[in-house]
Amino acid sequence: MHLVAGFLGIALAAGAGCASRSEVEQLKKDVEALKASQAQLAKQVGGARPAQPQQARPLPASIDMTGAPFKGSATSTVALVEFSDYECPFCIRHFTQVMPEIQKTYIDSNKIRYMFRDFPLDDLHPQSIRAHVAAHCAVEQGKFWDMHNRLFTKAGSHTPEELSGLGKEIGLNPSAFAACVAADKYSASIRQSTAFALSLGASGTPFFVVGKFDPKTNQLAPIKVIPGAYPFAQFQQYIDAALANK
Repeated sequence: MHLVAGFLGIALAAGAGCASRSEVEQLKKDVEALKASQAQLAKQVGGARPAQPQQARPLPASIDMTGAPFKGSATSTVALVEFSDYECPFCIRHFTQVMPEIQKTYIDSNKIRYMFRDFPLDDLHPQSIRAHVAAHCAVEQGKFWDMHNRLFTKAGSHTPEELSGLGKEIGLNPSAFAACVAADKYSASIRQSTAFALSLGASGTPFFVVGKFDPKTNQLAPIKVIPGAYPFAQFQQYIDAALANK
């Protein structure tokens, strides 16, 4: 994908701490794998799209966020939405290095509402859809964030056995959880979320939208997109601007 090479440069230049040689080599391999899958991803939305600046694609006037898991303020009119893949290496890097700063600065202080939407890429991470299904099944038992925070792990790590272990770790009813995952009843809505992210112009994971949120209608009016695993300063710039104009 045309954005991933930029993600690598950003991650290595601005990520917290220094990457080892093996980490750099692994990231290069991840980039090549992502590039190789660009054609397949394009087919999911009816053919290849020409490369263009992310913000050049017109954003919808509003996005319905009904049912999206959230944390932070229940009343804030500023929101950050993340579309992510639990097995994407750049999503994992964002979760481990940048998300803690967002959590501390904006979510714990109830300055914004943070919401999560599914964006698994089957061609790259065929087991990731199972992880997203497991997260939805955890919602049924009121444990979404407990499960979510354990799912950002390397590709291929979301086997039924591993997910069952995570369910037990967070106190889910094991039989109900296993039945929910086996039924695969959330995969269709998860893929709809992926298709929606693509319709917004996303060409890689993770993908973020900063916008004005109406808690009464659950409608998000997009202001800016952040197309990748950028440093915290990028999020700070756009979130602070939205807060200043709320």
